[in-house]
Amino acid sequence: MRRFVPFITLLCLPVLCGVAAEVEVLVRVSPDGNDAVTGASTDAFRTVIAAVDATRRTPRGDGEVVIEFADGVYPLTEPLVLGAEDSGLVFRAAEGARPVVSGGVVVTGWSPDENGRWKAQTDIAACRQLYVNGVRAQRARGAFLEGAERFGALAAIDEEAGFRMADGAMADWARPGDLELGFHNSWSHMIGRVASVRRNGDGAAELVMQQPNFYLLCRKEGVKAEYPAYVENALELLDEPGEWYHDGETQAIYYLPREGEDMAAAACVVPVLETLVALRGTVDAPVRDVRYEGITFADATWLGPSRIGHADVQANFTIEPTNLFERDGSLVNLHNEYVKSPANVVVEYGHGIVFENCTFTRLGGAGLDLTRGSQNCVVSRCTFADISGSGIQIGDVQKDDHHPADPAMVVRGNRVSDCLIERVGAEFEDSVGIFAGYVQDTVIEHNEIRDLPYSGISIGWGWGEEDSGGGNYPIPFVYEKPTPARDNRIAGNHIYRVMQRRNDGGGVYTLGNQPGTVIEGNLIHDNPGWPGGIYLDEGSGFIEITGNVVYGVETPMNYNNRAQNRIETCKEHDNNFGIAPGETGYPSGIAEAAGRR
Repeated sequence: MRRFVPFITLLCLPVLCGVAAEVEVLVRVSPDGNDAVTGASTDAFRTVIAAVDATRRTPRGDGEVVIEFADGVYPLTEPLVLGAEDSGLVFRAAEGARPVVSGGVVVTGWSPDENGRWKAQTDIAACRQLYVNGVRAQRARGAFLEGAERFGALAAIDEEAGFRMADGAMADWARPGDLELGFHNSWSHMIGRVASVRRNGDGAAELVMQQPNFYLLCRKEGVKAEYPAYVENALELLDEPGEWYHDGETQAIYYLPREGEDMAAAACVVPVLETLVALRGTVDAPVRDVRYEGITFADATWLGPSRIGHADVQANFTIEPTNLFERDGSLVNLHNEYVKSPANVVVEYGHGIVFENCTFTRLGGAGLDLTRGSQNCVVSRCTFADISGSGIQIGDVQKDDHHPADPAMVVRGNRVSDCLIERVGAEFEDSVGIFAGYVQDTVIEHNEIRDLPYSGISIGWGWGEEDSGGGNYPIPFVYEKPTPARDNRIAGNHIYRVMQRRNDGGGVYTLGNQPGTVIEGNLIHDNPGWPGGIYLDEGSGFIEITGNVVYGVETPMNYNNRAQNRIETCKEHDNNFGIAPGETGYPSGIAEAAGRR
């Protein structure tokens, strides 16, 4: 039977002859704790960072080193960064507790302002999200004015360009440099930053767009920015209950309450940290065997779009102004090495990292990244909800992902199972439930994925171009070796009410050669965007599709072969496509078999 030895006691008794293998070091944290604990067995630290620092000074035997959380909120003022020296740590909720690790700032001191709105003064320099009583508020937004015309030929990356509108009122707005324009086009949701607004000689307003952001939006390959769908982030747009605006110059926040909200008593939180937790090993010294059990990760942001806009290509990956070449008049990052939108919890070169029964919520980036060199990690029975970007991102799409210099860089052997993923893509509608890039031996099974703007699961990348011998598009050079993408398994997931806002995606979406990969036993239904079911897009090859039930979508099984003829390498059999419950041929027991166990 293990003994639980408080941390300070162990410091006082550094030599425990003959019992080290039986000792479990227990470090407690509590909102009522004290980071200057004195040694009593009931002492607890107040902050997570102090508790981790304490474990680094603790002699370790063979037992677990556990940081146990009492119930409550644990604010972070800086990211918690773990390295190889922290291997073996266990972050565990105490029995019955649901602790929250938060990167947010509580906003108080609200007072009535004009037109029914309320105002609070802060010292927050930049933010993109506000939560009132746990509910995400909408940044002040309005439809873009009809009749605007684009100016500028965009022949050069620094050429002045933007939109001219006859109504010059926007030129009188107080903070035109805060404005963002949103563009929707098929699968893409792009955001353009406004550099300035001026009035020309005719009295018209001219919105000059930030470069190189606008140049990339309008010239990237795939779907391009055309006419803005909306304009966002101005006090002059704050006219609907639940909308808010942050004045970056005065640092004041304005909010128009929803019905029933009492701002004198409301709990208001602004996420300010961009990274909550980062496990960062190296190729030679990975972080090993860290566990998170019952922890909630909440209230973090991502400010990239506020700095440089959001030139989305697909799945919340963006084009950048380096490593570019031109193809058929459009701009492409070489070998589709687009930039992944970051997550608020990151694992890099992590081996055997476990997230069990955790919650990821109120986040402004993606939820969780298992990235470069992460192997044999497990995400089990977790909830991902109310996240601006994608829920989970496994792997990446850079050179060392599609053709790694060292096998230790390959993202492989990871498993995501029995999770609930819902209402992600809350801010960036091009996001997906689970993204996996050039990954190997990855298992995504028995998850429930619902209520998303775009695809449920997206696996693979490259449109065939990075595969052995290249694909169907001209590219400066091709690789003779295959990518690591192979032997992945997507099985028993229940995916529904996805593809709510965007098109050209599905419940399960693939790209590129993935030998040995199986899509099996998934239940996919009621997805309005085209095609909506299982979608093997360009370059998809050597994939087996079997035992799936797909209905309530426009096209249950869709191939985009693009002249590569890889469709002949795929094996599709024993599926039920287009047969809804109650109809002849619908397999009994499928609803019970798919989804969380």
